[in-house]
Amino acid sequence: MAPNRRTNRNILAGAALLIIVVACIITAGCTAGTSTPGATVGLTGVSWSLDSYLAVNGTLIPALPGTEVSARFDSDGKVVGSAGCNEYGGDYQLNETALSVSSLVQTQKLCEKPEGIMEQEARFLELLDSAAGYRVENDRLEITDISGATVLAFVKEAPADLAGTSWTLASLAGENGSMVPVLAGTVVTVEFDAEGTLGGSAGCNHYGADYTRDGANLSIGPPVRTEMYCSEPPGIMDQEDRYLALLANVTSYRVEGDRLVLMDEADTDLLIFDRTAEVPDLPLTGTDWVLEGYNTGGDAVSSVIAGTTITAEFAPDGRVTGNAGCNHYGGNYTADGANLSISSVYSTLMYCSEPEGVMDQEARYLRLLANVTSYRVEGDRLVLTDEADTDLLFFVQAEELPPLPLSGTRWLLESYSLEGDGVSSVIAGTTITAEFAPDGKVTGNAGCNRYFASYEVSGDTMTIGPAGSTKMYCSEPEGVMDQEARYLTLLESTAGYRIDGDQLNLLDEDGKTLLSYRAGNRDQP
Repeated sequence: MAPNRRTNRNILAGAALLIIVVACIITAGCTAGTSTPGATVGLTGVSWSLDSYLAVNGTLIPALPGTEVSARFDSDGKVVGSAGCNEYGGDYQLNETALSVSSLVQTQKLCEKPEGIMEQEARFLELLDSAAGYRVENDRLEITDISGATVLAFVKEAPADLAGTSWTLASLAGENGSMVPVLAGTVVTVEFDAEGTLGGSAGCNHYGADYTRDGANLSIGPPVRTEMYCSEPPGIMDQEDRYLALLANVTSYRVEGDRLVLMDEADTDLLIFDRTAEVPDLPLTGTDWVLEGYNTGGDAVSSVIAGTTITAEFAPDGRVTGNAGCNHYGGNYTADGANLSISSVYSTLMYCSEPEGVMDQEARYLRLLANVTSYRVEGDRLVLTDEADTDLLFFVQAEELPPLPLSGTRWLLESYSLEGDGVSSVIAGTTITAEFAPDGKVTGNAGCNRYFASYEVSGDTMTIGPAGSTKMYCSEPEGVMDQEARYLTLLESTAGYRIDGDQLNLLDEDGKTLLSYRAGNRDQP
């Protein structure tokens, strides 16, 4: 992804018909399309908006305010559009200025507002079906009946601005030119900003490109993307390559309601998108963020190494914590409007050898975090930037996991609090566990000895102890007995707890994390 410079009652009656009709409209008609359009200068390739229509009393009246009635005559002999409430599609034939429309089908919704919309829709479709001729003059289309009288008058729709819009790919042109749906389980998106850049997810990798628009003309520069490889679902990388290749061939576009169609110089549909549902901006604090990509210099962005997870959580008390891929980290932050500064960053001291590159990635992440000076939230995405307004870190909202039960889960300690603000990971080669039984007993391994204590829970408060333990002495690894003593002391200092998905944090009376656990496998030691 290229950096974004500040830059979506007929309930039962006809249900089966609705599915068929929608499919028909997507393919622009149910019939085989035997029409053979003649001279279509000025008619095709344009989205027309209804201005007025012939009323039953024989006078032209304007379309109802608040309704959008449209028509688009495609070069393959299909006419599609919105009748105001329902979508419709059909076939058309031309012979010089003679025009006939047939095989009209429509969806089966009922709209109650504005008053008269369904009557207008019925009249519009009746008049379109009776078309006998047409004329185009000065961006105005008039459809006439057999007597030559105007029955429908349209005006050319101005191309919709793309800046600030977000879209999700529905289908793309295959090698044989036919439109094929996006692979199930993949999401391909594009977002246009006001500064002439676009970006999104190509299904596996994030990508970005420059674009220019002049009316309905659209040109897109060569896309750049991150370098992740995805094996599932099968075909995802081929789809991604095809999508980016088509994107570079785009020369024009049209917007039809909540649908965006990108076309090539022959006016052939290449990519069809649906408008992305608008997502309200999430708060910076209290949201669990997971890193998707990070800046590797200039405009280059890398995806997170497969098999690693980097997270960030900004607490209301001015502390930021998370997992840097191998180690847990923490620090302080201050936010003032869009300004954000992060300081006093520390981390545990574990070393991870797999996957390859995880420690270099972690070091770069922590350096970038310390250089952050501002942020922006775009729906469920968080972007952290530096003083030069360069995007450094790209997060999305973490998938919400239901909290595991306190009782009945085997918890493995990952890190513990030191004096002051320090945090330490568990010494390599040691395992510290906690199991909370329904009868108010907590037991586990403190690294060398087994321990046991009673506990009480009320709401999110918890008290533990005092703890007893066996009396073994372990000389290896170095520091294991000091770690055990510290652990048992912190356990007895617990005043509250919090479970986030598969993570358990035991807290002191000020809400500071003393002990951080992760749900573990019972087969682990």
